[in-house]
Amino acid sequence: MQKPVPEARDTSYKTAELVKLISDIGPDVPEISRRLGQFKESVRYRYKEKVLGRGFSVHALPNHEKLGLRRVALLLDFAPPYETYAHSILSAMNELCYVVYFEKRMFRGDFLVEASVPAEHLVAFTNFMLSLKDKGLLTAVDIQPFEWFRIVPMRAEAYDFDSGRWDFDWSTLQKSSEEAGYRPGEKIKFDREDLLILKELQIDATRSFIEVAAKLKENYKKLSWHYKTHVLERELVNGYNLRWMGTSYSTVLEKALHRKHRYQHLAIMALGLTEVERMDIMTKVHGVPFIWSEAVGVGSYAAHFYFPTEHITESFKFLTDAISSAREKVTVMALDQTEALSFTISYQLFDDAKHAWTFDGAGLASRFDDLIQKIVEIGGTA
Repeated sequence: MQKPVPEARDTSYKTAELVKLISDIGPDVPEISRRLGQFKESVRYRYKEKVLGRGFSVHALPNHEKLGLRRVALLLDFAPPYETYAHSILSAMNELCYVVYFEKRMFRGDFLVEASVPAEHLVAFTNFMLSLKDKGLLTAVDIQPFEWFRIVPMRAEAYDFDSGRWDFDWSTLQKSSEEAGYRPGEKIKFDREDLLILKELQIDATRSFIEVAAKLKENYKKLSWHYKTHVLERELVNGYNLRWMGTSYSTVLEKALHRKHRYQHLAIMALGLTEVERMDIMTKVHGVPFIWSEAVGVGSYAAHFYFPTEHITESFKFLTDAISSAREKVTVMALDQTEALSFTISYQLFDDAKHAWTFDGAGLASRFDDLIQKIVEIGGTA
């Protein structure tokens, strides 16, 4: 749990203060220095040295519910002729049908896939994914929608920024009801420029707004107005996250980058829960700082964890206890970070003229028919 505050407030403690504010308002050094009552030069140095210098990347978190999006988790198993092309197919689904993340399950070989789908297109999305099994592309499709999703802020007080290791005492493990009371926002108005800003900040929130405008080839003043009056005032950003587990996506190399052997990625998915069971699981899993994200639906709960490998025995015991009240309703998944990719929200599927998200089911069916035919021809599979 949280370390006692040193009288002299060491550099790790000061960095934790900095990180908590970054999680809330982003890497705004002048504002952070004002709130902390510290010199800007000192804050900027600590930010560059202890945060960016240690490999932490900073990303804005789009508010899914205010954008009208719902998280959907899928377990997809590709038919043998198409397994080689799984990564390419799933990556294309980001631009075509709202997929934002995928990762291969260890021991099973299938994929945990997550999509951020507009609520009005959930049925069409579900029908399309099920149709891929009928087409022979997939051998298994399990789909679970959720009401809301969020990335959990980093518990910076439990991390030693000087040594680069978690400083967590398992003997002080307690339930945490504060996080279990989280409630999402309602859908609001937004436009193409708002989504473009969110996309760029989701990729890399450390850049200046001048750099963002140049990347988008948009007028700086126009984009700045959208940022202040829409993105900020309407709270389309739901905080910022530091990817403390070490995975990131290189826009230069166009590939996922991973720090191997530091964390074990585990995910849980619980279905058919009573409200008491869901709240019990949630209050328990928030007792550790290693929870990364969570999603809640009607009678359902899902969460991702990145457990440090040196804490793996304690982590397994903890997770066993956390799900004990509904163990038969919970699936625990070990995931392979070397076979994972995450993407921004599918901003390109928003029709600015109609002010609406789109989903072309017929067009998608045709494109995947062509794709399957091409793969069959390449592989010589009838």
